[in-house]
Amino acid sequence: MFAGWIQWLSSQHPKDVALLILPLMLLDGVRYIGATLALWVWDFARDLCGYPSDAAKEYEYCPSVCVVLAGLNEADSIGQTLLSVWGTYPRLEIIVVDDGSSDGMAQVAEEFAATHENVLVLRKPHRGGKSSALNFALPFTQADVIICVDTDSHLAPCAIWEIVQPLADERVAGVSGTIIPRNGFTNLCTRLQALEYLRNIFVGRRTAAWLGILGIVSGAFGAFRRSSLARLGGWDVGPGEDGDLVLRLRKQGFRIAFTPYAQCYTNTPTNFSWLFRQRRRWEWAVVTFECRKHVDLGDPLSATFSLTNLVLLLDRWLFSIVLMYSCLIFAPYLAWQRWSELHYILLTQYVAYLAIETAQACVVLYYSLDRWRDLKYCLVLPLMPFYALFIKAASAVAITEELITRRSFQDNFVPSHVRDATWHW
Repeated sequence: MFAGWIQWLSSQHPKDVALLILPLMLLDGVRYIGATLALWVWDFARDLCGYPSDAAKEYEYCPSVCVVLAGLNEADSIGQTLLSVWGTYPRLEIIVVDDGSSDGMAQVAEEFAATHENVLVLRKPHRGGKSSALNFALPFTQADVIICVDTDSHLAPCAIWEIVQPLADERVAGVSGTIIPRNGFTNLCTRLQALEYLRNIFVGRRTAAWLGILGIVSGAFGAFRRSSLARLGGWDVGPGEDGDLVLRLRKQGFRIAFTPYAQCYTNTPTNFSWLFRQRRRWEWAVVTFECRKHVDLGDPLSATFSLTNLVLLLDRWLFSIVLMYSCLIFAPYLAWQRWSELHYILLTQYVAYLAIETAQACVVLYYSLDRWRDLKYCLVLPLMPFYALFIKAASAVAITEELITRRSFQDNFVPSHVRDATWHW
């Protein structure tokens, strides 16, 4: 088949080959490879000129920090999370919010607080969701910076030092850290996610921040200027609180930064069914926020209008909705028109996408602090085109059902009594 494919490919006009791989290039090539390679060229040139890298800079900014650990039924993990945070930064306090747990999470946290200074445990008798729990903690601290960490994660030793440094710039209100799978070597599902996280978070968000269009701070690990949170009244209660808050900050004229070496380790889904459900929930936000609640990001008459906010909005509309549906229409049309050549066409698209993934992996390894670990993750590269197709399917399902049914407001991630009282954008 390979020899036949080479012969078939050589017989095709270059324009025809370009048309065959155009959907891939439009969906991922332009969005990731073009901008990512531009960033790599920029940083490579700076390295040649002797500029210090992100990993080599000294820590100069030292604001007071409050780490908020808000969780539900995390008794098994909260102790290790507290150990990974406590004592890693000089001006640090920790607030644990038990959001109506039934497994003794608050007791575990209180036992830790009894032997460690500056740890406060708050209990909520009834579950209100993550936004409610985070807001519940705010009156109990006067720290300059609020850092949110998931209660089933743990931080790298210098993660807090790293994540607060961009906040020395008064224009920056939020900082996203890097999320790395803690269970990346568990099975094939987690290995694929590990490589995806390195591509989309470690490098992808670095690129988005460089372009000024970063629109997300991970709920698992993110830092916010307390005065900016107070200005907005904290988190809105509802699904997707992390992305929502960032877009609200951007509309206030603030910048969002990314620190690739502020790293948080968390567990990822260990089977594809769980992963599909997770990504559906994540992708609902594309419609809820960028198409409804925060569509005014692109309003040129708005007092806080900015070109970068407009680009962020158009990026989401174009790549997550318009081009995705265009590819869904184009794929069956192409199969119908060129059925006899379909196996060669699919192989061509596979090789093209694999080239995109390989280029991304090379950039990841360039920036990586643990190249041996990340090189082992790259062993799943030949499977990444199939994994990407799986993720695109989850995204297509999520966006379609959110456009039609507002599915996010039926999800139990937020308690029913809270989501029923929330505006359904």
